[in-house]
Amino acid sequence: MMKTTPLFSALGFSKIFLSVVILIIVLSGLAIPSLIKSTFYLGLFINAITLGIAALSIGFLAHQCGLIIFGAAGFTGGATYLFGIAVMYFNWDVTSAAVFCLASSTLISLLMGMVMVRARPLPFAMMTLALAQMLHSVVKLTAYREVTGADDGLTLNWSGNFFGMTQAELARPANFWTVAWLALCGVMLLAWWVGQSRAGEILRATKANEERMRFSGFNTYVPRVLAFGLAGFIAAVSGLLVGLHSAFASPELLDFTTGANSLVSMLIGGATVVTGPILGALLYTMGQDQFGASGHLELLTGVGVVIVVVAFPKGAIGFVQSGIKRLTGRHHASN
Repeated sequence: MMKTTPLFSALGFSKIFLSVVILIIVLSGLAIPSLIKSTFYLGLFINAITLGIAALSIGFLAHQCGLIIFGAAGFTGGATYLFGIAVMYFNWDVTSAAVFCLASSTLISLLMGMVMVRARPLPFAMMTLALAQMLHSVVKLTAYREVTGADDGLTLNWSGNFFGMTQAELARPANFWTVAWLALCGVMLLAWWVGQSRAGEILRATKANEERMRFSGFNTYVPRVLAFGLAGFIAAVSGLLVGLHSAFASPELLDFTTGANSLVSMLIGGATVVTGPILGALLYTMGQDQFGASGHLELLTGVGVVIVVVAFPKGAIGFVQSGIKRLTGRHHASN
């Protein structure tokens, strides 16, 4: 929903009506564990949420700034490690560690953005990938085993409650769903609000013609730095959820493949609205489950991604949007 007002206006939705619909969706989502009794599928949906939030961070920056993050694993996996280090090395309680994880991840992203957003899209993408791979190598060093666990990773144990739940309770999908769902709704609303704000308009105008924006007297640097910081915050939410639910930080979280999953999810779903990356993550997660059962996971995944990207350049959400517009167009024509 980085720019969804025209679609909603065409459908005749008022802001009050939309607010009620959003509230109903949020509350209805909390009831999903009572509808899905299978622990396996509920866990699968939680994985889709964490992947979707990571994909949203990529999609937000791509749509608003035209910059693609190749090293998304560095932001998500790095947040998981920050949370793990806070509870294991600093011996902080879970709430303090979660706040530290999000705050430090956002600050680091802002500092990185001050340097990186000046680069062109391709160098920018490669720099994010290089930084992620550097972090992947650092956490595996035996010299830092006491802090990062090296190749073995970090098994996390913490004190205190998070959302009123202990560590053992957070490990159960039925309990953790509330945390994951509220986090998803929160970051989606945040990304939508920023996209609809004046800052979002400046970012998209800068993406279209930065030279003209500068000539018009707009500061194009600071908004992009803040957008990069917000993307880092959203990615950190995904990493924090992984740490809270799995209670484990592994070097695999920083691997290129992990970041590629979120990038592919964004491409499948589309980045023009905030629901696109989430839909893409759901389709990708369900597809991985089905393709894995066939024994040809990589082959079928590659073929499926190529078909979706070629057939639907704007992603699955673009296909849905065009279908809705056709239906509403026919409805108005008939009236």
